[in-house]
Amino acid sequence: MPVDLVARPALAARVELPGPAVGLVVAPAGFGKTLLLADHAARDPGTAWVTVDRSDDPGRLWTAILAALTRCPALPPGSGLRELTAPYEPGGLAFLSRFRDGLGTRTAPLTLVLDDLHELDDPAALGEVRALLDHRPEGLRVILASRFDPPVVLSPLRDRQELWELRADRLAFTRTETEVLARQAGLALLTEQTGELHRRTGGWPAGLRLAVQAMRGGADPSTFLTEFSGEDRAVADYLVGEVLATLPDDLLEFLTLASIGDPLPAELAVLLTGRTDAAAVLDRVERETSLVSGLLVDRRTGAREYRLLELLRTYLAADLHRHRPTLAAELHGRAALWWADQDQPAAALENAARAADEGITARLADRFGLRLALAGEHAPLRRALPVTGVTAGLSATVGTALARVGGDVAALHEAIRALPAPGPDEGPAVRALRALGRGVDGLVSGFDPDTAIGELEGALELARDHGYDFVAMQAQVVLAAVAAVRGDFRTVVARADEAVSTMIEHRWEPSAWSTLGRTLRAYAALYRAEPGQARAEATEALEALDRAPERDDPRLRHALRIVRGAALGDLGDRATGLAEMRRARTELEGLPVVADQAAAAALFENRAALRLGDSVGAAQAARELADRLDAPGEAALMAAWAELGSGHLDAASHRIRPVLRGTATAVMPHTLVEAHLVAVTLAVRAGDPEAGRRALGAALAAAEDLDLLRPFALGGPEVGALLAELPPRPEPAATFAARALDAYRRIQDPAANPLLSERELAVLALLPSLMSSDDIAAALSVSVSTVKTHVRMIYAKLAVANRRAAVETARTRGLLPSHAGADL
Repeated sequence: MPVDLVARPALAARVELPGPAVGLVVAPAGFGKTLLLADHAARDPGTAWVTVDRSDDPGRLWTAILAALTRCPALPPGSGLRELTAPYEPGGLAFLSRFRDGLGTRTAPLTLVLDDLHELDDPAALGEVRALLDHRPEGLRVILASRFDPPVVLSPLRDRQELWELRADRLAFTRTETEVLARQAGLALLTEQTGELHRRTGGWPAGLRLAVQAMRGGADPSTFLTEFSGEDRAVADYLVGEVLATLPDDLLEFLTLASIGDPLPAELAVLLTGRTDAAAVLDRVERETSLVSGLLVDRRTGAREYRLLELLRTYLAADLHRHRPTLAAELHGRAALWWADQDQPAAALENAARAADEGITARLADRFGLRLALAGEHAPLRRALPVTGVTAGLSATVGTALARVGGDVAALHEAIRALPAPGPDEGPAVRALRALGRGVDGLVSGFDPDTAIGELEGALELARDHGYDFVAMQAQVVLAAVAAVRGDFRTVVARADEAVSTMIEHRWEPSAWSTLGRTLRAYAALYRAEPGQARAEATEALEALDRAPERDDPRLRHALRIVRGAALGDLGDRATGLAEMRRARTELEGLPVVADQAAAAALFENRAALRLGDSVGAAQAARELADRLDAPGEAALMAAWAELGSGHLDAASHRIRPVLRGTATAVMPHTLVEAHLVAVTLAVRAGDPEAGRRALGAALAAAEDLDLLRPFALGGPEVGALLAELPPRPEPAATFAARALDAYRRIQDPAANPLLSERELAVLALLPSLMSSDDIAAALSVSVSTVKTHVRMIYAKLAVANRRAAVETARTRGLLPSHAGADL
């Protein structure tokens, strides 16, 4: 057995379970049939093994079976089987009777494995196998392993429920098993790299092993997985030698022509192969070889859609393009027009680009360009439009503008400028694009935010109704930005979570929109006193900017570094956090930023410097804000903090009074909350705890709607003491005051700071159960993609790769009870 064998207990249990005494294990080469059964044989002394040969006739076959059984340690020494001689001709029922008598009565069954049964082509020998199955002695289990369904009638066994089966769909590796294989090979793949490896191989164990060996040899995982296909030399050699060589020529030609389609609906298979019985052929290939998998897509009509094993398909398609390029281009052209008729623009344009047909590409790009761009299908557009000679119409031109670099804000404006004057017959795509543009322009130009929000929500509704996922994501990001300006962090999280989850689900490339979405999530996490989450989000977004400098936006980089610096301070590394914020300010000198960003950056840096006792640095941050904009509320707050830190209570009271009275206008909505907390500290230190309680009540009332916790976490011992005095409320819902106290305790003791956000903890609490992602989403009233995003973050933060490991690690760290829920 290989040293890196991946344990597969569920499959092993199927082989070992009592029940039907005939088993059929059928899958193409490389699916681990022999390994699975050999693993069973190594642990079961009652297993006899015969590897079938093409040259086997009845005499050779029975000689091998008798030799295997008599060598089996579980066979009693006095068994009459040892005296039995194999027949030279078909033995018939008389021999089977002697065979049964020779086995005798046993308390524990023997298992006979007939491996490589597809090699057996002698009709008489196949007749002996049929006879053995039909008149199988009691106490003998027979397992047949083959690359395709053997020419043995098994339907009577199925009808009598005397047959169990394992096929390629069950033998294929799961994502978890793929991760285990890679880890055992010493590879530390990222979650998305494991997913891509599993997708490209379809879970085919042989393909997985070839890929893992290549990466163990030093290949960069990201680059390798981008290029890995059936064209890989090792994969191609295996496919040709072990898979394709066993197929009849007419079937190989059929699969080669069909390889153009991915997926492959039955109607398209007819169009590509020219065979009206294409669906029947594909069904037969699926049943007999498992090289094809079929899926019922319309229960009413019985329509099915097929997929070739991915590595096989890419090999056959590459071979067709290499040796018969004219035919390959013609087939892609047929597929392009067929997909267009099915109103599937992405597939239509992908095939048009591969056909290199200028006329088809131009027509389809003009017909579908804008719709593809708004749906986020940018890759087909970028691949199709460079085709020589394409003259793009309006839809293609606008779509191309949006598809550039993931459609940043400049591309959005360019696309809108390319639109003609509004007309009465505008379709939903143009209306959604115009509404999004008006909303973004309205916020930038500073007109009534409510009007801008109305435009953005109108764009979002249109996008959702018509499947324009990219527009929906853009609208959600901008609406999250509006909520951040208003200090409504609960809405920021909801909007930004949905936007980022959509990006991840669609596997869109990083863009200004994705960076802004992650920035807003980091910003909200920081203000909700979740510094671990804020640091993780900011770091991930900064690393994405580093990988794609052409998409770098200095204002977003500044915001991310400010948030990460503040988060580091909240986690206990105050000096490093302050240094990061100062570098961010220095790098942004001379560049304009919006008022909210400037005010937030100044408040973060000023507070961090005061916590370190650096009054000069704190004053510098305050001067930077004064130089950039008029923000009397924030200036008064920073001055009050400084006086309070110096013990000048009267001066601090004088500084903060205009903010509390509303005569010093604040840029940030949470500045008033901070002012109330300064009043709490002043009242307690002045010996008036009742006034402190009133000020704390005002702060809690102002902060609850914003879901703003960080000011309480940094509020000092006076705020913490009064929070602890508040009477507890009945469960299950924790009050906002209780959450504020919890935030205070966590930030004041960074070592106790939980690694996970509140939402991640809610998802984590359900992981020990057997609930699926869909069930968890329903229980928490969020989307499935949001649940999957939280699960990915949980895995990353806990440094684990699967659900079981996450639960075990969380229990060890006290994030879950020792026996939370059912065992996985």
